[in-house]
Amino acid sequence: MALPRDPRQKMINIMYLVLTAMLALNVSAEILNAFSIVNNSINTSNKALADKNDFIYKQFDAQMKENAAKVAPYKAKAEDVKKISASMYDYVQSLKETIITESGGKDEHGEIKDKAGLDAPTRVMENNKKGPELEAKLKELRAKLLSYIDDPKSKAQIEKTLPLKIEVGKSSDDHGGGPKTWTTYHFNMVPTIAAVTILGKFQNDIKNSESAVIDYLFGRIEANTFKFDKVRPFISLNSKNLMEGQTLTANIAVGAYSTTVNPTIVVNGQSIEAHEGLGTINIPASGIGEKTISGTITLPSPSGGAPESYPFTETYNVGASATSISADKMNVLYIGLQNPISISAAGVPAEQVSASITGGNMTKRGSGEYIVTVSQPGKAVINVVANIDGKTKSLGQKEFRVKRVPDPVLKVGVNKGGSMKAADFKVQGGLRADLEDFEFEGVKYEVIGYRVGISAKGKEYQEGDATSAYFPGSVTASIRSLRPGDEVFFENVKVKGPDNIVRSMPSTIFKLN
Repeated sequence: MALPRDPRQKMINIMYLVLTAMLALNVSAEILNAFSIVNNSINTSNKALADKNDFIYKQFDAQMKENAAKVAPYKAKAEDVKKISASMYDYVQSLKETIITESGGKDEHGEIKDKAGLDAPTRVMENNKKGPELEAKLKELRAKLLSYIDDPKSKAQIEKTLPLKIEVGKSSDDHGGGPKTWTTYHFNMVPTIAAVTILGKFQNDIKNSESAVIDYLFGRIEANTFKFDKVRPFISLNSKNLMEGQTLTANIAVGAYSTTVNPTIVVNGQSIEAHEGLGTINIPASGIGEKTISGTITLPSPSGGAPESYPFTETYNVGASATSISADKMNVLYIGLQNPISISAAGVPAEQVSASITGGNMTKRGSGEYIVTVSQPGKAVINVVANIDGKTKSLGQKEFRVKRVPDPVLKVGVNKGGSMKAADFKVQGGLRADLEDFEFEGVKYEVIGYRVGISAKGKEYQEGDATSAYFPGSVTASIRSLRPGDEVFFENVKVKGPDNIVRSMPSTIFKLN
C-alpha cells in the first residue's frame, strides 16, 4: 500500500498493518511496549499542541486591547472553536478511560493491566455502538470547524489538509465478507493498548484541526487591515441640497487620519477645532442657489519639519421649500370615506414632517401617507409643518373641496330603466343602487325601501312596499308572470350611503319587451 508523505500518518498506517498481523499471531510483549511508546508520544504531542493553541488564544486577548471592534468577531469564532474542540477531545478521552476500565483498569504504576486484551475495545466500540457514535461526532466536528472558514479559497485549501478525516483504509474489503465499517476497521478485535493509541491519534487530529482553524482566524485580523500610503483631505456633507432654514453639517478630515493628531482646520476663513482628528462645522443654509465651502487642513510633520497644508473645496445647493400635498384620488375629500392623502417635502425626511386639517380628522398611516375623514360639505385646509434643526417650520397648506358621495344609479340586474327584456327582469331578485365611474373602489349604497307597481296587460294594477332591496312578497307572483308589453314602476326609493344618510331617489320605470 502506498503511504502518504506525512510522518505521523505513516506511523499510523504502519500500526494498522501490525494490528492486522496480530490477529493471527500471539502478541509479544515487545509489540505491546511499542504501542505504549507510540501512545506516550501522541500524548506528548497533544500536550504541545494544547500549549501552542493556548498561546494563540492569548494573542486574541492581546489584540482585543489594541482594536476590539476589529478583533471581536474573530475572537468570538475562535472561542467557539475552542469550546467544541475541547468537548470532542474530552469525549474521546472518556472512551479511552471506558475501554481501560472494561479491560481491568491500571496497575499501581499507572500502566494498563491487560494491554493485549481484545474483548474490551470490541465490546465498547462495536457491541455498545460507541464506535458509530464517535464516527458521527467526528464528522460533525469537522463540518463545524470548516464552517468558520469564510473565505472560499482558503476553505477549499484547508478542507484538503485538515487532519481530522473520517475514512476507512483501503484494506477494509480484504479477506472477503465485503467492506468493513469504520468501527470494525479501527476497533474490532484489537488489543486494548492499540485501541487507546488509535483514540489518542484522533485526539491529536482534533488538536491539529483546532490549530489550523484558529491560525486562519487570527490571520484574518491583519488580512482585513487596510494600509494607507497617501494623505488627502476629505469633506462629508449631510446633504448637498437644502432648503432655506435648514443647516448644512460638514465633517472635514484627511484620508488615513489619526485620532491622536488633531489637524488645524480653516473653513471659509473660520478656524474649526478638531477632536480625535476630525473637525465638524455647522453652517445655516441661506440664499437660494449654489454655495461653496472651502478651506485648508494643516498637519504637523511627523519628523518635526514644516507643517503640511491640504486645500479642499466642496459645493452644495440651497433651494426653496417644495412641499407636495395631494389627494391620492382627486382634489376632493368625500364625506363618509377614508380619503388617502400623500404629503412630501423636498429635502426633509418624512419622519420629521407632520400635518393637520381644519374641518376634519387626519391620521398618519405610513411614511408620507395619511387618511382624512370629513363630515360637512364645504372646504377643508391641510397644514404641513416639519421639525428642522429642533424648530417647527411651516412648509405650506392646501385647500380641498368637501363633497358628499354622488348619488347611485338604480338598476334591476344590469339595466338602469327604460326597455328591458321580460325574461331578464323575471329572474332578478330586487332593486340595486350602484355607483358608476367613482374614484373610490368598494363604495356601496344600501337600498332600504321603495314602492313597486306592476302594470300588466289584462290584469289589475299590483303594487307593494319593500323594506330592503328585495322585491316584496306581495308582488313576487306578478313579477314571475311578467310578459312583453308590461311595465314596472319604482318610486319613493330610499338608499343609504357610506355617510349613513338616507337619500330619496327619483322614480324610474321599466318597459318590458
